Amino acid sequence: MKTTFPLLLCIALAACGPTPQKRIRNEITGTREERIARATTILTKYCQLPGQLLDAHMAEDVADNSGGMIPGPSDSSVVGVITVPASDLSKWQAILSPQLSGNSSPKFYGVLSPPAWWPTATAFKDCEYYAPKKLTGRPNGFLAVSPSSDAIYFSTF
Repeated sequence: MKTTFPLLLCIALAACGPTPQKRIRNEITGTREERIARATTILTKYCQLPGQLLDAHMAEDVADNSGGMIPGPSDSSVVGVITVPASDLSKWQAILSPQLSGNSSPKFYGVLSPPAWWPTATAFKDCEYYAPKKLTGRPNGFLAVSPSSDAIYFSTF
């Protein structure tokens, strides 16, 4: 009996161990107009947009940790690239102010690989950084405005 108890305890603890995470990406797809409409709906939950979007790509990645006997929290991130008219860029910067000082890290925070539309590292060379919460509702991650591309990049968690 003494030797079977530790064995049963090990089996029970192993059964309660972590289960593989389900990793899911929910991405805005469709025509440019459909992507713009969906992104506008999402972003206007957090702020009044100061102008129109010319294009939008957004995705939410979720690592679902709820499958074990003791569910864990799910992790999610929201990433996006929106382009705006050059003439409206200063209006966007005004609603995102204040600009963050120092270099912010343009790290991709998704739980899956970056989507095909995610910019390369060189796209961030001239960016100005702002807190992401005003546009995305999420306090962690980054938001970068690129004056040379008339684009706003964000990766948040």
